[in-house]
Amino acid sequence: MEEIQLIKKLESLKGTKPNTEWVSSAKGLILSRQFEKESNMAVFASILNTIGSAFETPRVLVPILSALIVGVFGFALITAQTLPGDGLYSLKQAYETARISLLSPEARAVAQMEQADKRLNELDKMAEGGENQGKKLAAGIVEVQKALVVASKQLSKLPEDQKAGLVENIISKISKIEKTTNASIIDNKSEDYQALYKFLAFNQIKEFEANVKNLTDNQLVLLKQAEESFKVSDYVKAVEVLYQIQPKE
Repeated sequence: MEEIQLIKKLESLKGTKPNTEWVSSAKGLILSRQFEKESNMAVFASILNTIGSAFETPRVLVPILSALIVGVFGFALITAQTLPGDGLYSLKQAYETARISLLSPEARAVAQMEQADKRLNELDKMAEGGENQGKKLAAGIVEVQKALVVASKQLSKLPEDQKAGLVENIISKISKIEKTTNASIIDNKSEDYQALYKFLAFNQIKEFEANVKNLTDNQLVLLKQAEESFKVSDYVKAVEVLYQIQPKE
């Protein structure tokens, strides 16, 4: 008797349709920037709170939907901890690509810069480990370089009020990690990252020129070297020289 009742309940689910208000609400949540900024666990909790009103029929499907959501967000959390060279790393990248593709052009540009920052953080983390360090570092450097190429192409789409800070953060982190890992991330002869370095070099040269009265003789020499490197389009070298200059206090 119980089996017959169960079969009838399952058959009744064939005509189940999502509540229209819930569908509209869920769609708005997924597409909004707030959804992008929330943590995976916060989004998970938010969706669970709406599951109860998702269907007009009795909540028979709630356990199934909950299990699916737990699986999706659990997978995202697990892959978030993977590093270049790990088996699940390609799946992590696929998840990131899908997430970024939902953003507006301006927000996508910011996300690409943030992704380059994440790749640098991964490389820094791998440098701290001893096991398979050489192999993982090589894989990490490749991923950083790929992310920097993408970020460089997105430079013109960045919000003006965030551009300088995002670029300076990326380049200063590259410089720091190159020193701590003793590895070369940037090839001075490569043009793939030139837009990022050109932007930073131009801004910093202008700042130092405006503050020229407070520079020492040695700093003035360095500034001249940076200006010469900039003129011949060696923006990476220009930034390296500029990092040696500190305004006199």
